[in-house]
Amino acid sequence: MRKKGWLVAATVVILLMTAVPAQAASVPSTGETTVKTVSSLTPTVTSRLEEAVKKMAGSEPFSFDTVMDMGKTWIVEGELNDGSAVFQTEYNKVNSRVESTTLRYKIGSMDQVLPSELKKKVLSAIESFDKNKTLEFEAFWRVHSPYQNNEPKDYWVFWGAGDSSSSLYVDIADENRISIHAEYALANVDSKLVTRAENALRNTWGKSVAIAHASRHKDESDGGFYWLFEDANESSSVKIGAVTGRVLEVSTPQTDWKSDRDFAASFSVPKYTPEQAKKAAAVIAKRLFNMSLSGYTVKIDKNTYTFTRKGQAALIAKINKKGVFYELSLFPSNGKLQ
Repeated sequence: MRKKGWLVAATVVILLMTAVPAQAASVPSTGETTVKTVSSLTPTVTSRLEEAVKKMAGSEPFSFDTVMDMGKTWIVEGELNDGSAVFQTEYNKVNSRVESTTLRYKIGSMDQVLPSELKKKVLSAIESFDKNKTLEFEAFWRVHSPYQNNEPKDYWVFWGAGDSSSSLYVDIADENRISIHAEYALANVDSKLVTRAENALRNTWGKSVAIAHASRHKDESDGGFYWLFEDANESSSVKIGAVTGRVLEVSTPQTDWKSDRDFAASFSVPKYTPEQAKKAAAVIAKRLFNMSLSGYTVKIDKNTYTFTRKGQAALIAKINKKGVFYELSLFPSNGKLQ
């Protein structure tokens, strides 16, 4: 997903809520929006909102400025009295709870806001992300959204400066683990990697596919560090290890079932026996990953074939109704995609 325009300087909550990704805010209810005064909120609601902001801002005084009635939710905004941040809280009327709280800081407030050890860790992660590219950030947020479906729910997030679509997450609930995402112009990516990605798609799909998008990802939680290359429609993708330069995953849009029912009927009985699967996957495994499936065992689950061998990388491959492998993922024995 392209992530341009995350940091839109807008005070209108509707514009803000459409400018940020799902990780950073829960979407308010649709319907007519009305502006209300802070005094229109009940003491119970006000108290819960104040408690949520205090949990994030600590002892720094703050004030509520605007209330927007979104139907099922109230969006209440304000600012810290020292001017270091503005904040937004979302209160769910139906469930009588604060859904999320977000404090939005300018990058110049890092020294003032971040604990020294965390700041040191963030700066180190930025420096080590790519020796050929300096990541720059213009804002950072402190977010607590305990009821959202995706992770993280309690975190810091830094946003790339200008047109740079980059982000750095610090997962507070997971020992301040850091993950970084940055998009690159193809002209700034090693051409050998782009060619490798295009060759991987050609070997999987049997036709040429031009790479249009490139991004680099690093996740401290699982040790992953890789490039992601995609075509213009983002329907085909290739992961290549940032450390090893090795193809790790190839995905193409060769699914051919028409519905969940069609899928269930098509793969209710395995299309391949384990030996047939090894024979069918052997050539493409060699081409993509320089991998021999000799000595591997095979586990079959619907259209997914998992090839494993003790001490060796595992291969997970998916087939369509024709028995064509359209998605293949290599998992190194140490579990790290690098």
